Amino acid sequence: MKQKKSSKSVFSKKKNIFKEKTVVHIDLGCGENKRPGCIGVDFRDAQGVDLVQNLSLFPWKAIPDNAADVIYSSHLLEHINPDSANPQLAGLIDLLLAKSLVTKSEIEASVGEYRFLGGFIRFMDEVWRITKPGGQFISTLPFAGSPGYWQDLTHVNPLSHVSFAYLDPYSKVEGTNQYYGLYQIYRPMPWKIVRLFYDQNGFIEVCLEKRRIDKSYNVSSDNGMKTLKKVV
Repeated sequence: MKQKKSSKSVFSKKKNIFKEKTVVHIDLGCGENKRPGCIGVDFRDAQGVDLVQNLSLFPWKAIPDNAADVIYSSHLLEHINPDSANPQLAGLIDLLLAKSLVTKSEIEASVGEYRFLGGFIRFMDEVWRITKPGGQFISTLPFAGSPGYWQDLTHVNPLSHVSFAYLDPYSKVEGTNQYYGLYQIYRPMPWKIVRLFYDQNGFIEVCLEKRRIDKSYNVSSDNGMKTLKKVV
């Protein structure tokens, strides 16, 4: 008898996938080229993918808090929509809620959170959530404005080396001891820039380390407020 293919948008091919290893490495948006030794996460059920998860819908309920020691992504960040949720979708959902045709829990179960501060910022907050304290996020992506960025029709999120200063409360202007001060604009979950190499006509390679929550950061995200309540 032919097995029916799963219609679920989020599912794991293995049970207890994050409990099988003492050291967990995740490859986000791995496609068919999963990094060896990693748990592969992608929106489509391709060869090598261990967990099917739409990375544009938040939260990633299939991935627990503090799950990974190291998270990798290669040519993924430029595909993450930097804007908030689709305004037409949000308007339709508001109308359905106002008319009591659906409940908030039903909406969240179907499409995830539909209002958040910036799609990319919310994406990075989720990466922070699933990374262990002191764990790292290592990513390769095309530099904003480079030929590699503009040639791909699906690139929607131009990032430069300065973009990551918005994620680090103590990031400094290159070659100086002066702080950028950009973190306080959006106050996302905090990271530390460990390494950052870039070529304005090529690529960015960045390594971020998960910082612990500190009251002085004044984090604005829901994840941050929940964490603060636990540690303060």
